[in-house]
Amino acid sequence: MKSSVMRMFMGFAAAMLFAASVHAGCGDCGGCATGGDCASAGSAVACGGAAAYGDAGGCGSTVSYQTQTVMRSQYVTETKLVPTTTYQRQTQTRMKSVTKQVARVETRSQEYTVNVPQTQTRTETYDVQVAVPYTEEETYTVQVPVTTEVEQSYQVSVPYTDQVEQTYTVQVPYTETQTQSYTVNVPYTEQVEQTYTVQVPVQQTREESYQVCVPYTEEVEQTYTVQVPVTTTQTQSYQVCVPYTETVTQTYSVQVPYTETQTQTYTVNVPYTEQVEQSYNVTVPYTEQVAQTYTVNVPYTEQVAQNYTVRVPVQQTHTAYRTVSQCVPVTTMKTVTKDMGGSYECQAVAAAPAASSGCGCATSACGSPCGGCGGCESSCGCGGSAAASACAPAVTYRKVYVPNVVTQQVPTTSYQRTTSKVPYTYTTTSYTCQTQTRMVPVTRMRAETRQRMVNVTKCRTETRTRMVSVTKTRQESRTRDYTVTKYRTEERTREVPVQKTRMETRTREIPVTTMTTETKTRMVPVQKTRMETRTRTVPYTTMTTEQRSRTVTVQKCRQETRERSYDVTKYRSETKTRMVPVQKTRVETRTRMVPQTTMTTEERTRTVNKTRMETQQRTREVAYTVNVPETRTRNYNVTVYDTVTEEVPESYTVCVPVTTMKEVSVQVCKQVPTTIQVPVYSAPAVSYESAPVMESAPVYQSAPVQSAPVMQTGAGCTTCGG
Repeated sequence: MKSSVMRMFMGFAAAMLFAASVHAGCGDCGGCATGGDCASAGSAVACGGAAAYGDAGGCGSTVSYQTQTVMRSQYVTETKLVPTTTYQRQTQTRMKSVTKQVARVETRSQEYTVNVPQTQTRTETYDVQVAVPYTEEETYTVQVPVTTEVEQSYQVSVPYTDQVEQTYTVQVPYTETQTQSYTVNVPYTEQVEQTYTVQVPVQQTREESYQVCVPYTEEVEQTYTVQVPVTTTQTQSYQVCVPYTETVTQTYSVQVPYTETQTQTYTVNVPYTEQVEQSYNVTVPYTEQVAQTYTVNVPYTEQVAQNYTVRVPVQQTHTAYRTVSQCVPVTTMKTVTKDMGGSYECQAVAAAPAASSGCGCATSACGSPCGGCGGCESSCGCGGSAAASACAPAVTYRKVYVPNVVTQQVPTTSYQRTTSKVPYTYTTTSYTCQTQTRMVPVTRMRAETRQRMVNVTKCRTETRTRMVSVTKTRQESRTRDYTVTKYRTEERTREVPVQKTRMETRTREIPVTTMTTETKTRMVPVQKTRMETRTRTVPYTTMTTEQRSRTVTVQKCRQETRERSYDVTKYRSETKTRMVPVQKTRVETRTRMVPQTTMTTEERTRTVNKTRMETQQRTREVAYTVNVPETRTRNYNVTVYDTVTEEVPESYTVCVPVTTMKEVSVQVCKQVPTTIQVPVYSAPAVSYESAPVMESAPVYQSAPVQSAPVMQTGAGCTTCGG
């Protein structure tokens, strides 16, 4: 905020000082304030050039100084009381509940179940699948091909010509007047008379030749190919699978079951209980007082020297160059082609024969149409022989413009922009950094080592013994008889009918259709275009050079907006229509005979040998083992832990907050009043009625604001040499 206020104030002061250096005029209407040599009242540039605007006896602006008070920001160091909170440690005592586990041994009884194996015998019924052969009559279906003639419809695309209306666009030129706003710079200080060149537009017209594509239709003979179908009969050989039955002797295997009794030896684990002495470890807790060392951070305040940077403004005057752009006229010779006036010639053009005329002649532009089929009139261009059997082509006459083109050298003035560098001075404000030192309070922490007694619970391990019942097993060998069913393989034979097929070759007559290519000709209308040359009048604009004078402002200028009119050539689109022949096709449906083969279904019968499986029930004796559960009782020892709670004193530390007031130095930004001298300008009323119009003086937009020295009271006129 402070830097933005300073920049705004210094910019305002620089602008006022620059205005003072420019507008420093006479002290009063009687002459200069210092009594120096002033110019006469009849001079056109006396006292700031007031006579140039219609008042020959007036004076320029006067300057006076006024005292004003401005508020500036300034840092002030103040002392404040700030509350500071510190923490003090206090030791307190409280009762803490401690839990212990006390072990004791209990004897408990447990019932368990033992499975005792027993062997039993049962009668079992099982099923056996026996194969039984038999014969059966079976019906099957055969597909027999049948060929017939079928009428088929197909479509053919037939071409024809259709007249279609087509829309096209033509660009027609026209002239339009537009108004343009432009800016003129009018100076209000020292004026310099300058001669400049202005390009004034002049509207002219010229004849221009252009070419147009004119469509016409021409009959062209076209060759095309047609596919004609031709049907012939061919003899085809094909093969048929004919089924037949054969009896084959087949050997097969049968599994015949039989029973055997076997003796098995097995081992049984018989359980028994033993008392065993067991050692186990018990963890017994106990409490000890241990000295503990801990670190505490104690805060304290120190005054530390701090370096900070201040930006001090420094003004410097520089000389630079600005680029001034000017337009310089350059005259060159340009080759221009003009039409100096041509002539019209009559040309004969062969026209297409009309479709409605029987003799082949059409109405021409030179007279009446053909007389009859015996001949045409001589004016038609068909020929003068009345005995001719056919008419000659019709001839059309039309006027064609032939231009008289002349090439001339015409001077053309163009403007080239030149740049030059002009020196000027400007003042810049830069800032230098200065390092200053101030004392700043800093809070730091120092580490202190303290000691306290802490209760620590430890555990010692004790070894104890106890009697434990352990269940063990001994192995006993026993025997048992069991029945095993086994199978023996027997080879047997049987007669089996087998269905087979043999391949037979047969012949049949089939129709075959082939396509024969035939070439035909037809007349096709073709759309073509011919180029025709036409003329039109085209407006164009040329620039005429005029010498004018203007007054150029050296120091400052103000802008005025004016308007001017100029002609612009534009084009409007016009839509026209024309008839265009378009080649189209229509679809026609035709018929033809096509051979078609269909399949007829026939049912036939045959004898098939089959085998079915019949189920037969049989019985056998099976030995199996059953486990019989027995309930038994045993005693075992269990260690149980009882929870015992005790109250134990415990010391702990508490941090208690303590608030104190502390003095701190603070930088505060305050507004301080400052007295400065401000220049005040007074200027007489000026009439601008007879002032010359400044049309295109250059605008110096890139020049920075200049800072001129302050003009004191009575310094004299800038034009008086004082």
